[in-house]
Amino acid sequence: MTTTTHQRRQPVQERSRETVARLLDAAAAIIDEAGVEAATTRAIAERAGVAYPSLYRFYADREEILEQLLERHLADLDAEAVAAEETWQITSIEDVIDRELDLHIAYYEEHPSAARLWLSGRSSPTVIAHVRERTRVLAERMRSALIGAGLISPETDSRVLLLVVELGDRILDVAFRGSSTHDPVIIQLGRTALKAYALEALDSAAH
Repeated sequence: MTTTTHQRRQPVQERSRETVARLLDAAAAIIDEAGVEAATTRAIAERAGVAYPSLYRFYADREEILEQLLERHLADLDAEAVAAEETWQITSIEDVIDRELDLHIAYYEEHPSAARLWLSGRSSPTVIAHVRERTRVLAERMRSALIGAGLISPETDSRVLLLVVELGDRILDVAFRGSSTHDPVIIQLGRTALKAYALEALDSAAH
């Protein structure tokens, strides 16, 4: 995914790449344990075992660290999603919605920092660009899967699936708000609402 709004200098030497990985791991651990606000540059450097001034050889500020951590989470989540989607035997529109929700819930609970950055850290242009691009790509994958399964027409308006993904994202936002685990009642209510919208919208789009 190449939606960054600036060119970040990438480390070339192996030692530098290892340092960057430690910094990102440290940021993730801090956010997992104490939330985004606790992940200051000084706390990240200390947790990574990196001299504080050295951190600025790789990142201009805290936001760059959080942005790159989000990029890493997005890449990992997408890799897991694509691998899983390739094995799915889709039997209904409701089925693909359930599978995508379950996949995202499992990833967010395993990686709380991903949920906190993805669902609550949308203030920077870079984060917003990443969120919008991944939403578009996921919606297109869902549309292609449903077309491939013969469940919707190839002429189905792509905006219908885009809104399915956007609404699913908001459901996850509410379900994980203030917690590293999801609220099962919110998820169940959200599934009902999302499936009802998807079935109605996709049926209307077919006529």
